[in-house]
Amino acid sequence: MRSLFFDSAVGPLVVGLAVGCLMLVAALVALAKPRGAWLRSRLEPYGATGGSVAAGGPADATGRKPGWRSGVERVFGTTERTLENTSAWGSLERLIERSHLSVHPAQLLFWATAAGVAAAVLASLLVSSALIVVAAFFGGLLIPFAWVSSKGLQRMRAFDDQLPDVLMTMAGSLKVGQSFDHSMRAIADDGQAPASEEFGRVLSETRLGRPVDEALEAMADRIKSDDLRFVLMSVAIQREIGGSMAELFQTVSDTVRARQQFRRKVRALTAMGRASAYLLVALPVVTAAFITIVNPGYLKPLVETSAGRIMLVTVVVMMTIGSLILKKIVSIKG
Repeated sequence: MRSLFFDSAVGPLVVGLAVGCLMLVAALVALAKPRGAWLRSRLEPYGATGGSVAAGGPADATGRKPGWRSGVERVFGTTERTLENTSAWGSLERLIERSHLSVHPAQLLFWATAAGVAAAVLASLLVSSALIVVAAFFGGLLIPFAWVSSKGLQRMRAFDDQLPDVLMTMAGSLKVGQSFDHSMRAIADDGQAPASEEFGRVLSETRLGRPVDEALEAMADRIKSDDLRFVLMSVAIQREIGGSMAELFQTVSDTVRARQQFRRKVRALTAMGRASAYLLVALPVVTAAFITIVNPGYLKPLVETSAGRIMLVTVVVMMTIGSLILKKIVSIKG
């Protein structure tokens, strides 16, 4: 198996990919600075850092230098400092917040890289096509992001399912004379996740001085719920024109419940179309993978000849267009 791997055409490609990832990690570790180095450099001219600490000497009885983290933490910290100002990094942070996972964006990034390298190595052991190995690398790279995105989507759907009951609870609290903050406190204390977690975060932000409207808008951006945005828009209009907030919540709760029932009915009516779309898109890919495993040389003309490559590109473009058309057919907004 080892000789087959190194003698194949894709073996050097996978080895080079793994070596490149290791060199990237080594460079990040080498460029990492100890925690607090910037602050000590600013305070050093004023003599506020202390002799041994400013000189990098030991700070405790264990002989460990202050501010130095473990190698893994330094890699994560350097990656975050390098990419934190990019739009992609902000999108990744919002994705993790939406899924409510205890993971840093840098950790997810390195997990995705490791999954891509592992998928490429596995594919190189099974087939000898460089195109399939590259496709396996990008497929493994996307798996962690797809998993986090699915967790966020499940959490958003759970929040939407709880929203009508949440609005009814808040309406009942307002009817008995409690304030808007007390009604949110009732959701945070007695509600179920994820609604209790999100409203608890809103209350924590308001206690720190953030306006309630901004905290609720941030929750809507975090959850990505259209129903929640509809509720917040209704609340903003009601505050401008005046009126009973309890009656508004009760009316909006009935409206949101009716919208959700309509979406469920549409989803049930389009279930057959969506299943057909998934089958039509997956069938060529699964068939090609099965043929490659059974007879690895059967599809070689598709990747080794110019006509075969043109056919592959044409197939990918046509499948993409067909997928978009099928998605448009089964997507009914209401």
